[in-house]
Amino acid sequence: MIQIDGLSLKLVGVTEELLLVRRGDEFRREIIYGSRIMTPSGFAQAALMQGSPLLIDDIGGESRFSFPTYVKREGFKALVAVPLVSGTRQIGLVTIYMRQSKQISGNILAIISIVASVTAAAVENSQLVRQIEKNYFSTVEALAAAIEVKDPYTRGHSKRVTQFAIALAERFGVSGSEMRTLQYGATLHDIGKIGISGKILNKPGKLSEKEFEVIKEHPIIGERIIAHVDFLQSARSIVRSHHERFDGTGYPDGLRDEEIPFLARIVSVVDFFDALTSDRPYRKAYSFEQAMLLIREGIGREFDPMIAKEFLAMSSVIGKQREMVDSSLTVFSS
Repeated sequence: MIQIDGLSLKLVGVTEELLLVRRGDEFRREIIYGSRIMTPSGFAQAALMQGSPLLIDDIGGESRFSFPTYVKREGFKALVAVPLVSGTRQIGLVTIYMRQSKQISGNILAIISIVASVTAAAVENSQLVRQIEKNYFSTVEALAAAIEVKDPYTRGHSKRVTQFAIALAERFGVSGSEMRTLQYGATLHDIGKIGISGKILNKPGKLSEKEFEVIKEHPIIGERIIAHVDFLQSARSIVRSHHERFDGTGYPDGLRDEEIPFLARIVSVVDFFDALTSDRPYRKAYSFEQAMLLIREGIGREFDPMIAKEFLAMSSVIGKQREMVDSSLTVFSS
């Protein structure tokens, strides 16, 4: 038997490396950024080129290859690098590290190769699922863009809200799947406006009470649109609840305080800001300073105090991001 002290996963075309390192009886997970699998003089490239497991039982005495800096840091003495192959396509490399140099039998290598084959299939299936999700989300983004064609005053709104929401969420440590949920929900928060008459959306004057009741239906319509899309399930609460108010006077459900999902509270603030600083059929845009003042006045009434204060604290970042998004839209339309 061998003791595995480290395990690395690199994928072709991906510049991030997953590294697991043994610490006592547990493994610590790290992400190595900027890591490329096809590096000249690297052992990973050599393993892929030969298409079979590469065994190095004395890293310190090996002069043919270069090694990642963590190899020396962790005291790894030996490694087995196994290509991940699906059919005839190489998709990555799994590397097993050991802190003790020892001979590895042919049986152990055979077992490692079998595990690598299973891993390759799992990785490819995962990549396929992500590609399907990406393609589907691109279609849904097109629907979001259709809203902005229907309501030209909101051109770029979804993109700006998404950028602002991500920047704000990062300050609260949001990451991973939760950040993807935020991206989906922020991009699609107004998707329900597809079901609202253009005459109402583009009315130049104040909406009647009846017309406003129709507008208030768009979060419900939006949730229904994405309700049967599996990978958007977690974003439903953002789409439905981004017009709820912290004091319970929002719509459609009259939620208050922490009854409102955290990510929806984030989108609520940035959506309000972007709406204020954009032209509308019935008014010109507010200035940046006026919008920030109104957000400050809405703390505890319309907005979660913690989130709104953090948004105000990052005003310079928001200003720069808005300029960047607007600039990209101008280039795209020219």
